[in-house]
Amino acid sequence: MKTIKEIKPQYRNLLFVCGFLITDKKLANTAEFPFYGTWSETQMGNYYVYCHPRTKFTFVEKDGKQFFLAGKVMNPFTGEYEEEKILDKISDNYGKNSYRSCVDELSGVFVYGVANGGKVEYEVDPSGMQSAFYGTVDGVFYLTSHVQIVADLCGLKMTDFAKRLINYKWYNRVMGPYFPADITQYAEMLRVVPNIAYNYDGKAVTHKRFYPLKDLPEVKNDKEYNEVIEKAADILKNTMALVPKKWNNPKISLTGGIDSNTTFASANGNYDKFEAFSYISAPKEVPDTEAAKKIAAKFNMKHTTYQIPDENSKVEDFDDIAAVIKHNNGYMGNEKDNELRKRAYLLKNLDADVEVKSWVSETIRCYWYKHYGRTKFPKMSPKLFRNLYKIFIWNRPLAHKIDKIFAKYIKDFEYDKIPAQYPIADMHFNEVTWGSWGGFNISEMKIYTDITFVYNNRKFLDLLFRVPLDKRISDQHHLDMKKYLNKELFDMGIRVINLKETDTRARLLNMMFTVNSWLPF
Repeated sequence: MKTIKEIKPQYRNLLFVCGFLITDKKLANTAEFPFYGTWSETQMGNYYVYCHPRTKFTFVEKDGKQFFLAGKVMNPFTGEYEEEKILDKISDNYGKNSYRSCVDELSGVFVYGVANGGKVEYEVDPSGMQSAFYGTVDGVFYLTSHVQIVADLCGLKMTDFAKRLINYKWYNRVMGPYFPADITQYAEMLRVVPNIAYNYDGKAVTHKRFYPLKDLPEVKNDKEYNEVIEKAADILKNTMALVPKKWNNPKISLTGGIDSNTTFASANGNYDKFEAFSYISAPKEVPDTEAAKKIAAKFNMKHTTYQIPDENSKVEDFDDIAAVIKHNNGYMGNEKDNELRKRAYLLKNLDADVEVKSWVSETIRCYWYKHYGRTKFPKMSPKLFRNLYKIFIWNRPLAHKIDKIFAKYIKDFEYDKIPAQYPIADMHFNEVTWGSWGGFNISEMKIYTDITFVYNNRKFLDLLFRVPLDKRISDQHHLDMKKYLNKELFDMGIRVINLKETDTRARLLNMMFTVNSWLPF
């Protein structure tokens, strides 16, 4: 594999694509690696902001404070999709009781914050789809989309524990390259966790949980249930209607799965403004693609299938593009070639300025419950959080280390304050899995186009957490939203089951979960 500085000049613009760096010290030289003179520099109060050419960074100044957004957002409640106007409204409500509600109305992939002199407060989108990392190195503060940027600038070295985890054979085979809790491969940098407000006072960073802290009433009857379904579905529909206003060439990533189906349903009334696409990188994806074709044809939407080559040599400049992806992700693991081929091929072939994805709906679809075939989980504990990683049966010392990390994480991030209506397994999935693995993968995908989600909204999450757990596990609430949004699509009865959701697989994984719970160190 080529070293990063040997890549062809035309691929230098892919380094830290869609990235940003906010720091309280002006960089000495941005003409060389890794920025190569293409990143913009903006002074925002006492801070300097550096952005990749494809990054949308917006800030407005009011009363001596700078309100900023790194990324693209929409407000399905007001119909606003321009960041400047959205920030104007938020800044007007800053310091008022309505402020938190204004921020929680936002959908998209973003980091939001407020700079005030030498201080800065910041948070990430509801599911952490915008990767963000922070830390201080030699007294300089950094907030960034890619931890490797700071590693390159400051010469950071990967920790021994990170190397130990990456080299554990089941790490990449089962979990994929992401780290437990909020740690990164560098001791100086930590991950920004969703639902947490961070505050840098010029010397140190503190953080405090702001969501979820309020008890939610579970729906009591069919009338309340239907009201919740309709309100949640309307949020999806309103967000989807804003997508073609914000992007010129939006495409829906369409499969036969229920998440993707519901995303497609939410575009009802606007199908002439979208196209759909699917890809085949393995035989298991053929049924999804066939289902997607039927759905798109039914509603007269153009659909494109991308056949991902099965050999690296069949993808133009694969080595250069793969080297960039690995560097962007900080060498967190030995990524599978088929995933790298997919990114590289779509970079060359996908004609879209945004992909509308559906991943984060799995939070309110009780992903861990389905994955393990369970209707309940043990009480919150470091062992529970570690067991959801499911890979440490054969390495008890590593399991013990992970438990210590999660013990600190659970305490520091105030999981004991989360009300019972938000199941701890779901919050783990939202804040640890999505916030780490999900954001990591979205950063990779941005190499070929922008990414957005209609589900990534905190008020939407609140509505559907009111649905009884059994309905969320069975996906009844999702089916009912789809029926409300597009009954014709619902009546087609198309649903391709993810192989990871089969009963047999779930039983085997549950056995592994149980054994991992019983085994001593």
